[in-house]
Amino acid sequence: MEQALFISKLSNAKYLIHDVTRLYFGQEFCERLLPDQHQLAEALRFAHERCLEFTLVTPYVTNQGLARVEQLLAVLSQERPDAELVVNDWGVLHLARAAYPHLRLVLGRLLNKVKRGPRIMNIFEKLPETAKDYFRGSNLAVPAYTDLIRKYNIYRVEYDNVLQGLSLDGTDPEIKKSLYLPFAFVSTTRFCLSANCDNPAYADRIGIFPCGRECQRYTFHLFNPVMTVPLIRKGNTIFFLNEHIPDVVSQQKIDRIVIEPEIPL
Repeated sequence: MEQALFISKLSNAKYLIHDVTRLYFGQEFCERLLPDQHQLAEALRFAHERCLEFTLVTPYVTNQGLARVEQLLAVLSQERPDAELVVNDWGVLHLARAAYPHLRLVLGRLLNKVKRGPRIMNIFEKLPETAKDYFRGSNLAVPAYTDLIRKYNIYRVEYDNVLQGLSLDGTDPEIKKSLYLPFAFVSTTRFCLSANCDNPAYADRIGIFPCGRECQRYTFHLFNPVMTVPLIRKGNTIFFLNEHIPDVVSQQKIDRIVIEPEIPL
């Protein structure tokens, strides 16, 4: 079982442990938090000096964000042409496939559609087994989606550790699979609820505001009995913590664990 460390900033490299053989670096949820070219080069050097394999993680993007990703791909392609690229945006996938076909493409967990809402656990045990299996599955079990993945030469898919467990039945065994632990995301949006959260003048205003990276200073813990687990809101994304190891790991259907020492945002 391969172990990878996922960090969104190089200061979190302090979490590196002996068993880790791969470094995930980048950002899944916000293009404003993407590393710049210098930061990527630093991460690549860090990985090279420690003989770590390297994976660059990218988010869903606007056209402006796509231009930033292209700058990063130029650096990645030059320094580590054998690296992996996690894509969470179809535009990034098209760009990478057209301009950098040698990079190894990985479908990110934002494009792997599963039932994420914690509320499902309120009724899950009351469901028949066929329904449970359905809610443990993902769009990777849809043949047309698998055909699309093959078309784009995607060789690996990322999974979240959802509360109801995972079923990989019907998925292509030739496509490798990773599991993220312990933070799973529920939902994400371009509308950042952390923007200006510490400015009283904006208390009654709703809108899109300039980014002050408030998400790097504040984390909100949300509690509601309907949700079955505490929710964690950081920046534009809602997460929950799930440290339970699903059966698919012991069944050897997952061949990589991606360790998130902190919320990756």
